[in-house]
Amino acid sequence: MANSERERTADWFRRFAHAEGSESPRYRDWALGIAEDDELLALVAKLPLSKRQPILVLTCARVAGVPLRPFTTARGDFRALWPAIAKLAQTRSTQTNDPRRCTPLLVALERIRGPIALIEVGASAGLTLFPDRYSYSWNAPGRTITSHPADGPSTVSLVADIAGWGANPPRRPTIVHREGIDLNPLDVTNPADNEWLEALVWPEQAERLDLVRAAAHIVAQSLPRISAGDAVAEVRSAVARARKAAPKATIVVSSPAVLVYLDPAEREKFATYCARAKVRWISLDGRRVIPRIGDAADEMGIEGDFVLSLDSVPIASIDPLGRQVTVYGASGLSPAEVDFIEFERENWGPTRSKESLVRKVWNLPLVRYYQRLYGIMEQAAARRYDSILVRSFAETSEL
Repeated sequence: MANSERERTADWFRRFAHAEGSESPRYRDWALGIAEDDELLALVAKLPLSKRQPILVLTCARVAGVPLRPFTTARGDFRALWPAIAKLAQTRSTQTNDPRRCTPLLVALERIRGPIALIEVGASAGLTLFPDRYSYSWNAPGRTITSHPADGPSTVSLVADIAGWGANPPRRPTIVHREGIDLNPLDVTNPADNEWLEALVWPEQAERLDLVRAAAHIVAQSLPRISAGDAVAEVRSAVARARKAAPKATIVVSSPAVLVYLDPAEREKFATYCARAKVRWISLDGRRVIPRIGDAADEMGIEGDFVLSLDSVPIASIDPLGRQVTVYGASGLSPAEVDFIEFERENWGPTRSKESLVRKVWNLPLVRYYQRLYGIMEQAAARRYDSILVRSFAETSEL
């Protein structure tokens, strides 16, 4: 049994190294080193199963004092500091609180009438409870979409690649009530909690660390309530509190990449509650975490491993940390077709620089670009999307 537990743990660390670990050379090196070290594997395997997560073990190692050196030289530090690492693992949990997830959240909130009472499950320190306080810079083909709070640019600027977005910047939500739920809430004004929050940022991610620090400063000025509790058990109370605090608000429950940590039966309970409680539910999860959402994404032709959904209806494929979003609207056009139309809207008519711009953005000669665009403009869906542009394009083409 001991050998099989060690092998399962080793396989877990190897899979982490070759998947998520690809974003951090140091963590990849550490994970692969642990996977081949029988003594350390035996120690990790003594932890409860939920505490053997590679990212949790590696983060605890950093906080315990293991220096960011190659595993071959840091191995002795792992062994010497193991009691402190194990103690931290028993009391802490992975609580990725990346403010960049506010990009897909904003994409979904765009479709919801406000004012809004926002409840987040798995809120950690609450950094994604403030999508209205951040600035956004979205890179779409040939154009940039920017949005700032009413009082000017935020110290937190979230950059993402986005496809399938329309002409206007995202509508900024009016949030009148905020509450988070987490098994182990973090308080950004508590030095130990703040240290853990920052340690969850991977070693090489300096830009992400700056974002977390800036977002934590914004949250500290207006601390939301973050209730300790299980998602399924606590969400009912949180919704009741929201209805009492903001009776005219639309209640929105957000679950960003957290349902995967529940067993399938509990996920279904959560989804069923959100449907019956008449709240709007925004889910950012792996494609098969809620099977019916994954099946619906298949039918809609939505690709990717992670799906953004609103009330169980897929609306975008996403990067789980909010760095990329491909939006699928109700127009009947594909995201690429929307991008073609929006590119033409911004670069209407023949210009001296258009040929080079088309080559740069679309990697097409100008004649092929117009052939593709003409095919899009002939669709009824394009006429519904922008009848004036389609008519103008048709009139110009006839000249």
